[in-house]
Amino acid sequence: MAATQSPVLKPTVLWAQRQDSVYVTVDIKDAVDISVHLDETALEFAGRSGGDDKSLYEFKLELFAPIRRQESKWSAKRCPEFFLRKETAGTWSRLQKSGKFQWIKVDWAKWADSDEEDEKGGFDTDDMTGVDFSSTTQQEAEGSDDRDSILADLDEDIAVETEDEASELPDPQPVRT
Repeated sequence: MAATQSPVLKPTVLWAQRQDSVYVTVDIKDAVDISVHLDETALEFAGRSGGDDKSLYEFKLELFAPIRRQESKWSAKRCPEFFLRKETAGTWSRLQKSGKFQWIKVDWAKWADSDEEDEKGGFDTDDMTGVDFSSTTQQEAEGSDDRDSILADLDEDIAVETEDEASELPDPQPVRT
């Protein structure tokens, strides 16, 4: 009797931006077996959820505009999070290059409109010192089938809450509480 293979799922991806950077959170609880490939125009991610189900999550995302891979970094302390330095400062109207994806949502907790960036400040990347892409050569990033060796120390437990509603990036509006 052949084992049934579970379907590959899309994780919820939350994003926020500043004029010079984008912050992306992959909402997977207890992510393990993480594989990441980042270049100037795309982010590829694969990983399994921890716990009993071990669901496989994957996505490839063509970014809205180019980023500086060497100045970008990421961490998986609670859940996989990426700090992506924009190649050109400015506001992105969405994270992806084209189309709408229900699994991509705005991270309103980290979002700042351009007129409130000074007040909110930049993204906190202090916990992202474990892995940055500046130490990975372009050849390693593009040609290595053994990317998991770069990520071997990132198998840590994480806790994440997910949202079920789909969202698209609306026109920036101030958040009022």
